[in-house]
Amino acid sequence: MADEPKVPAAVVVTDGKVPGDVPGAGPGSPGGGSRKHRKLSNYLIDKSLQLRYVLVVTIVSALIAGILGFMIYQQEHHASGQLSKGLAELAGTDEALAEYGKEFADDINQRDRTLVLQMVAVGLGLTVILSGFLLIMTHKVAGPLYKVGLYMEKMSDGRLGTITALRKGDMLQDFYQQFREAHDAVRDRLKHDTEAMAALCDAWSAADTDGKDAAAIAALRAHVDARRAALA
Repeated sequence: MADEPKVPAAVVVTDGKVPGDVPGAGPGSPGGGSRKHRKLSNYLIDKSLQLRYVLVVTIVSALIAGILGFMIYQQEHHASGQLSKGLAELAGTDEALAEYGKEFADDINQRDRTLVLQMVAVGLGLTVILSGFLLIMTHKVAGPLYKVGLYMEKMSDGRLGTITALRKGDMLQDFYQQFREAHDAVRDRLKHDTEAMAALCDAWSAADTDGKDAAAIAALRAHVDARRAALA
């Protein structure tokens, strides 16, 4: 009996694409398992700007939490000491009261140590929360500034393409909108000038029947094509 032909396993096609043909579909691909890691790292768009403010807020938060914690501990420790001293004076030569006073003092000291640990934990938590919040807020400011910087670099190279909108929740929306309107105005003006040069090039080429200006016309046409590509 002849060997039966092997039938390939069924493949699920999603949105008209085979999973193996989708870039980044695998867990080890750039768009796969490392996507979450990239999103976390993207919060640091401008490290010199963001980390400077995060560091300042972290130091200030730690100082405030430390000073307040020390003041609370000092008051608590002073009150505990007064209670222990009063109980010791009240006990006098009574061994039972003296033993109770010793246990009471140990309990107070244990509470003071617990209070210190609690204040340290609260201070660290407050510092982490404020630093994380500031990191997110500076990300929403640094993102638009970084994007404007990229577009300005393209403008310096003569490339004036379309500008995309900011993400929802980003800061500097009004500033970015004004920059976008100014960029689009310059782009429209250059597109008008480019089309005018293209019309001039066509008219010049039609008038140059003997071809003596062919080199100049070719240079102008190349310039028009380059300008159109930069404005695309």
